[in-house]
Amino acid sequence: MRNAAIDSMTPSMPDFTAASVRIDQFPARRSTGVLLALLLAFAAVLLSPFYLVATAALADQGLRDAAATRPLAIVQICVGLAFWLILLGFPIYRLLDTLTRSRVVEIAAGQVTVADRSFGRSSVWSAPVADFLGLAPYLRASLSGVRHELIMVHPDRERSVLVAMAPRLMQSDVNQVAAALGLKEVAPQILRT
Repeated sequence: MRNAAIDSMTPSMPDFTAASVRIDQFPARRSTGVLLALLLAFAAVLLSPFYLVATAALADQGLRDAAATRPLAIVQICVGLAFWLILLGFPIYRLLDTLTRSRVVEIAAGQVTVADRSFGRSSVWSAPVADFLGLAPYLRASLSGVRHELIMVHPDRERSVLVAMAPRLMQSDVNQVAAALGLKEVAPQILRT
C-alpha cells in the first residue's frame, strides 16, 4: 500500500521504546464506501434496460423469433452489455480493493515486518531496521488538511514505511523516534527521488 493512501493508523504515534511495536494502517473507508454505493446505484440504473430486454425476450415468443431472424441485433445488445460491464466493473473492483485494504507494520528485535492485505490478496515482507536509510519527517497536504508523518526510508522506495502521523510533530518527537529505532534523520526530499 502506498504511504499516501493511508488515512488512519492505530496508534498514530506508537511508543518506540517498547520491545515490540504493532501499527495498523487503513485507507479512507468512509469516502470509498460512499463512492462505491453511488457507483453501484449508477450501474443498476445503466444496466436495468438490459435486464428489461432480457426478461421481455424470455417472456415473449414473438420477440425471440424476431431476434432469431436478426442475430446482429443480439450481437449489438451483447456488445453494449459487455462494454458497460467492463466500464463499470473496473472502478467497482478498485473501490472494493481500496475498501478492504489494510497494512500491519511490526517492529521488533531489529526487524520490520509489513503485511499488506486487500481484496483477495495478501503479501508479507520483512527487512532489518539497519537496511533503512533513515527517518524522514514529511508534511502531507490534502483537501482534508495537513498532517505530519514520519517515514522509515528504504533504498527500495516501495518498501518505505509510515511509522507515525500526527497533526503536528515536534523536532523532539522526531529525535526520540530516530534514537529509539537507531536511525538517523534524513531530508524528506529523499522520498521524491
